[in-house]
Amino acid sequence: MDFTGKAVLVTGAARGLGKEIARAFHAAGAAVAVNDLDSVKVAATIADLGGGPRLAAAPADISTASGCAAAVDRATAALGRLDVLVNNAAVNWEMSIEKHTEEIWDKHVDTILKGSFFCARSAIPWLAASRGCIVNIASELGLIGVPKNVAYCAAKGGVINLTRALAIELAPDIRVNCLCPGAMNTDLMRECAEASGDAKAYIEFYSRWAPARRIAEPSEIAAWVLSMAAPAAAFMTGAIVAIDGGSTAGRV
Repeated sequence: MDFTGKAVLVTGAARGLGKEIARAFHAAGAAVAVNDLDSVKVAATIADLGGGPRLAAAPADISTASGCAAAVDRATAALGRLDVLVNNAAVNWEMSIEKHTEEIWDKHVDTILKGSFFCARSAIPWLAASRGCIVNIASELGLIGVPKNVAYCAAKGGVINLTRALAIELAPDIRVNCLCPGAMNTDLMRECAEASGDAKAYIEFYSRWAPARRIAEPSEIAAWVLSMAAPAAAFMTGAIVAIDGGSTAGRV
């Protein structure tokens, strides 16, 4: 997969899966704009990825429409074009529904679902010009429900149907697909593990969660993002693809 000459914007790319997606596109020859909320962390990520002219900073708060527009504006100003948008940014606070305040609900929905919509909307003119694509990152928890994670499940489920609607409306000029990863070895998962009160038990539980009996490495998921954005996937749009170790197929 050669992305030489292509420009990519990855949201939530200062750590975890987003950072691995940015790394993979950069390694494949793309120019990559790194978005995250904290400009200092964005700069540190760019340095960690090797720096240079094929890496650009696009810090912005994508939980707001104006922040989404700013992220796209900064990316395109630096790179001069846009071929791929990866809507990856997310938050996740696990708690019972009784503890889900309006603020917590809004933060999940605004970051995950609203951010994906308004980043896509802002990127449309650029992606139409390049006949590019959008890859939305949902989750296995957008396909199935679990307790103590209602806001996250709802927001990720919204991203899945957002993908279908965007794919229909933006065809044939822009492809839109959705990847639904399972449990991954990321900063966010480790934070959830610590917040659970028993990090070791939490990780052990999710290591047995899927039939594959392990947690994915972010680099495994990043490889699939590139495959969905590649020219070989030109006939693929509106697809919802689970890379989850079999968790949504069933459990033994």
